Order: sequence, then C-alpha cells, then structure tokens
Amino acid sequence: MAQEALLRRISFYADLDINDRHVITQLDGREQHFAKNTEIVDAGQEMDSVLIVKEGWAIRYKSLEDGRRQVLNILLPGDMFDLQVLVAAEADHSVKTVTDLTAFSVKPSVFRRLLTDSGKLTLAFWWMQVQEESFLREQIVRNGQQTARERIGHFLLELHRRVQIAGEGTSDGFRVPLTQTVIADALGLTPIHTNRVLRQLERDGLLERANGWIQFTDAARLADISQFDPAYFHLDAFRMRLGRN
Repeated sequence: MAQEALLRRISFYADLDINDRHVITQLDGREQHFAKNTEIVDAGQEMDSVLIVKEGWAIRYKSLEDGRRQVLNILLPGDMFDLQVLVAAEADHSVKTVTDLTAFSVKPSVFRRLLTDSGKLTLAFWWMQVQEESFLREQIVRNGQQTARERIGHFLLELHRRVQIAGEGTSDGFRVPLTQTVIADALGLTPIHTNRVLRQLERDGLLERANGWIQFTDAARLADISQFDPAYFHLDAFRMRLGRN
C-alpha cells in the first residue's frame, strides 16, 4: 500500500501507537501511476490534492525562460508533495518523474482531518517539514560554497541516507536512477563536469559505479572530504522529542 511508505517515513519521527498506524493505513485516497519522464505537476497548475510517493523517484524543479533548470530536491518513497494545496491553489514549481512512479492522492480535506485528529501525527508531519527545510539549507550551502567534488560527495551521501530511511539500499550502497544531467541541474554544474568529478571519485577509491548502482568504498573519507555531517537530519531529536517526553 502507498500508505505503508508514508508510515515508514513517519515512524522515524514518532513512536506511533496502534490507533495512529491505523489512521495512516486507512487514509482515504486513490493510487495514480505515472510513466518515467512524466510531468506530474506544472508550475502554475491548480492543485487539488496532496500526493504521497509509494514507489519511484521524482524531481522538484523550477525552469527559467531560456530553458535552464534548477532541481530543488529529489522525491523518494514516503515523501509528500503539494502540501501547498492546503494554503494555495497554484503550484509554484514543477514535478517530473525520473522513474516509473506510483503516488497516492489525498484530498486536502482528508489530510486536514488527519492533522486535527491526532496530535502525535500532527507533530510528526511538522517534524518532516522541519527536515525538508534542513535539506534546503544544506542545498543552499552546498551549491553556494562547496567545490564540485564536495557537492557531489555530499549530495550522494545525503541521498544514500534518505534512501535508507525509505527502506531501500544497503549500508554502503544504493541504486541511483538519476542521470548526470539531473545531478548537474541539482548542483549547479554541467553534465560534463559532473561526469569528470564522478570518475575522479572512482579513481580516488571513494566509490564505485556499476549498472546504476553506487557503492561507497570509503564513505568515511568521502564524508570528511565533503564535510557531510548527517546531524542535519535531526533523527535523534525527532525520536527524543516525540512520544517520549
């Protein structure tokens, strides 16, 4: 079920009881299926639902008039998007799939009712938004101050941690269905430069790539080089503050 992906994500931020889990698993909505490279949301489009990713990957992005694109973040299983439908009618960004994707569509009224019926779930969703803001702050610092080598290392380590939260990947690797163009657009680089840096990271013995899979061969050294500190995920704070105080 699509709700299971959301439940897995929320469980990182709260010790949910049986009633809370039941509320999530019985969440009213409908599944939607999108093919790879499908525009799910267009900037300026009127939105009428909250979407939860069940399976697949997508990107949030904004485009300039000349076609240049800034990828804002990557959407993984368990992620929600278009929460702005709760306060605004039009999307201010676009969303496009990078793999085949299944999403669960929930009406705003249903989602609002979920937030008002359970204080613990309300706090869990609030913490999820706090984490989203943390990711955006890291994105600003990464693209504004880090070198290309640091950016790519930091980006991959962050994605790996997020993929693990989604219940995928292994302790030292994960499948990355992103093209080098998408990675470049996320990090303010060119695809050619992105390819050059990835090859250098391989030569330096920090990672290996094969068939869309990235294996970290020295994650600790890559984290040191990239100044990657997962403390900004705030997972310890989530677990400490929710359901245990």
